Order: sequence, then C-alpha cells, then structure tokens
Amino acid sequence: MKILKSLFREGFKEKFGTKEQCLSYLSNEKWGDFYTCNKCKKTKYSEGRKAFNRRCSKCGHDESATANTLFHKVKFGIDKAFEMAYDISTSKKRASSIWLAERHGVKQMVAWLFRRKVQQAVKSSEEFLLEKEVYVDESEIGTPQKGEQGRSKSEKKVRLVTALEYRRGKTERGYAKIIDDYSSKSLEKIFHTHISKDAKITTDIWSGYKFLMKEYPHFEQKLSNKEQNFKMLHIQIRNFQN
Repeated sequence: MKILKSLFREGFKEKFGTKEQCLSYLSNEKWGDFYTCNKCKKTKYSEGRKAFNRRCSKCGHDESATANTLFHKVKFGIDKAFEMAYDISTSKKRASSIWLAERHGVKQMVAWLFRRKVQQAVKSSEEFLLEKEVYVDESEIGTPQKGEQGRSKSEKKVRLVTALEYRRGKTERGYAKIIDDYSSKSLEKIFHTHISKDAKITTDIWSGYKFLMKEYPHFEQKLSNKEQNFKMLHIQIRNFQN
C-alpha cells in the first residue's frame, strides 16, 4: 500500500475510515478498468453478491475485492486491518504484536499473524533498484559483550548493511541485508541487488566501500559526524533493528 507513507493519521482516517472506503480503494487497485476472471479469464462481469464484489458473466465466479490480497479473510474488519497496516508501515518505533493488540482490540496472536502477513507482503521483488540519491551504512544488532572491541565478531551480534533512497528531498524505499562481516564482499550484496549503477551514492569512510567505487561512478564517502550527516538513514536503521 504505497499510499500509506504519504498520509498523516488524520488524512488516513478521512480516506480509509469506513469499510466502504477501504473496499472501494481495494476494488479500484485490484481491477480498475481491466477485470479478468481468475477462473475462466473472461473479461466481462456484473455486480457480485456483496458490495464491491465482481461476478464473471461467463462462469459466474463471484470474487470479493479482498480475495488474493493482503486483506483476504481478515477476521476483525477491513477498516481495522487497514489501520493496523498503517501502524505497521509508518510507526517510528517497533509496532509489537502486544502494542497492536491493545491498540486495535484484537488478540495478540491475531495481531502477530497479521503483522507477519504485512511483513511478507512488502518483501522486495528485487525488480526495482534504488536510484537518485542513495545513502548506505553498516550497523549491528546486539549488545557488545565484555572484552569485545568495536566491530569484533560475536555470535550474539547480527551485522546489517542498510540502503535508503531519497527523491525530491523525501525518503523513499529502503533495504537492509544481514551480512557476515564488513568486508567489500559482504557489503557488495546490497549494491548489486538493490542499487542502480547510475545512483548518486553516499557512504561513511569505512574502507570496505572503496572497492565498490570502481563499479559505481557517482560515489562519495564522507564522515558520519556522529550520525549528523546521515540522520534519516540512522532513523531507518533503528527501525530495521527494532
């Protein structure tokens, strides 16, 4: 649901505050002016048994707007599901299943399952590369253990490399990958999979990126300055860590 990120809650509630609004949006996104029956592939239809359903004029298959979407067979109301998806997609803190359950009046397992469904739905297709301005940084999840130094290897820490795209002064898509270490070989995974060769790339001065500068002509390294030069990127890194 790409539209979620550009709406504040007030605007979201105005646009998706009722079941009818949610179903209307899904119907338009799913079919628009180009209906095709999932059963017989014919393109003519009439109104279905319920609002926003479409019934195939050839075989009679009646399909809901939610069928084969993220909201298929939700048990707690389509409007509530839309708002939960909004919270999961836009929360700057961890949208835990406990928090979602309390906020939306559902059981924790229901909230956990729906959150998992949302997370799976937004998994990258790896078809759309990050372009324009792209900021990349490496980080780790886990508390340093006694006696460990900085980037020392530990089974209790997970290493990440994160890339965030800027367009028209706003943050757009972002990706993160788990890596074995901070070498060029590990860091290049996110570049080759998710970043266009034409992108303007900025990283910190970590030496592991230097080898990649040969492949990406618009590449700049500069000091992080205690995260001041990469503010939005580090907000997203904290989100990934959560």
